[in-house]
Amino acid sequence: MGNAVRLALTADDAASQRVCVALFPEAEIRPLARHELRPRRPFAGELFALLASQPPGVCLGLVAPVVQCGRANCSPPPGALLAVTDHVNLELRGPLAGRWPAGVPRSFPSLSGRYQPADIRARGGARVYSAGVVGGVADARRLSAFEAGAAIRAGIAALSETMVPAVLVAAYYDLQIAACGVLQANDDEEG
Repeated sequence: MGNAVRLALTADDAASQRVCVALFPEAEIRPLARHELRPRRPFAGELFALLASQPPGVCLGLVAPVVQCGRANCSPPPGALLAVTDHVNLELRGPLAGRWPAGVPRSFPSLSGRYQPADIRARGGARVYSAGVVGGVADARRLSAFEAGAAIRAGIAALSETMVPAVLVAAYYDLQIAACGVLQANDDEEG
């Protein structure tokens, strides 16, 4: 493993938690509910508090459910692990938008080189697929016309409601991210 992951965040569903423990056995595992991974206000809530306490430059583990985005020619099975290399925010909203507290520097972080897909390796477990780019959406089961069209045109492999907001907050605090999506079956709940 290239970067030692000391803190790993996971969606609070059972599959994501199991994968998080398997991928990051030495890390402190923190399950967060959907609303905690998608903060509505900048610098409010558990996600901001956890990530603000991390030293800049460390690698954060992140495991969240994803749904496949129409690429039938390379369909891994439900439960497959997808190492994420980048994202596109199709929701056009993020956790760094809105009123900021006085005295907090207002800047948008660079996302170049944030993802560390080489740090996602199953140790004797499930095969890890390369997801490439994950699209951040408001509701992965009910895409807006814009989200659906943009995802197809961009060739996005998977969609997630919770991964992109968490990555944006991590980038604000200058953290690296080892992100893994857990592919959900079409009838599963996505987070």
